[in-house]
Amino acid sequence: MAARPNARTPHRRECRCWRFVRPEGLPGETALTGISAPSSRTGWAVGRAGTVPLALRWTGTRWRRTPLPLPDRTALGAISAVSANDAWIVGSSADGGARTAHWSGRRWTPGTLPASGGKPISARGVAARAPGDVWAVGSTGGFAGTMAVTWHFDGRSWTVAPTGSAPGSALNAVAADAPDDAWAVGTAGDRQLLLRWDGRSWISTSPPRQAAEATPSAVAAASPTNVWAVGTTPSGAALVEHWDGHVWSVVPAPLPASGRPAGARAGRVAGTPLGATAVVTDGQEGVWISGADAASRPYLAHAGGTSWEVSRPPLPVAGSGRTSGTISALALVPGTPEVRAAGTFSTPNGSPAQALTWTNTPRPR
Repeated sequence: MAARPNARTPHRRECRCWRFVRPEGLPGETALTGISAPSSRTGWAVGRAGTVPLALRWTGTRWRRTPLPLPDRTALGAISAVSANDAWIVGSSADGGARTAHWSGRRWTPGTLPASGGKPISARGVAARAPGDVWAVGSTGGFAGTMAVTWHFDGRSWTVAPTGSAPGSALNAVAADAPDDAWAVGTAGDRQLLLRWDGRSWISTSPPRQAAEATPSAVAAASPTNVWAVGTTPSGAALVEHWDGHVWSVVPAPLPASGRPAGARAGRVAGTPLGATAVVTDGQEGVWISGADAASRPYLAHAGGTSWEVSRPPLPVAGSGRTSGTISALALVPGTPEVRAAGTFSTPNGSPAQALTWTNTPRPR
């Protein structure tokens, strides 16, 4: 069973293990929303360049843009790659459809996800475990409101897998550990929605009582007894929770609120960190999460035992003032301790936000 950190006595290490890798040659405002790393020498990051869908391929030394045959204003939700020759992107187009793009090693092929109950259809998460075992999640519209929906790709086509969720539900992310073990997280009304796939159907699991009304935005599954979900509490603080094979429990966040709360503003308690943004297991018994502190500075936190180790990813320096950044997604290179992160940074001089990635590996020679 995985050890869970006790953040009441956290070990905070401002390590210098992270470096940023800035994609080159991208004009205007850019942002990254997803990342996948099937090996050390290949990988993908997706997002947008202005209103145009953006896909970047890692060559081993730099990010290279690849043409993506999706309509303008398609919002890309996530990417997941099985190998250098097999990757899936999901997103939502401006016309209310759910879009896919599949990489076969040479080019991206566009596609759509089937409807389930009406439009608009929104696809936010994807998990490719094997070429014939891919999950996508999101929501579909209708007269009764949004409904959580999942899709499965069996190597030939996408089909809808019913969730049994009520109107007013939506899914934000998905993770798959085995053919009979996958997780999808989102919300149903103002409560958490935590679904588990047992090989035949989706089963709802109960969230922790003290965090029932939180919003999970990311999930990572290492085994049937080691699943992590992160997101935001109603106060705006970080949500971190763990599944041990039987129940979900809240794990103290790596940056607890400092000092006595000074009051609420815009739905968030002053002095509390912002919500956690992404999560990935470390390939052993630990976990990495990302988020932002009370001053909106990004952090990365690792738990390999009973405490968190918090590190600050570097940001480009430009002009005077403090550069800010956001981490949107994390990916682990299988079989290694290498983690990659994707997001954006903004300079204090008012220039457009720019895409940025980070890695905890040395600079290539």
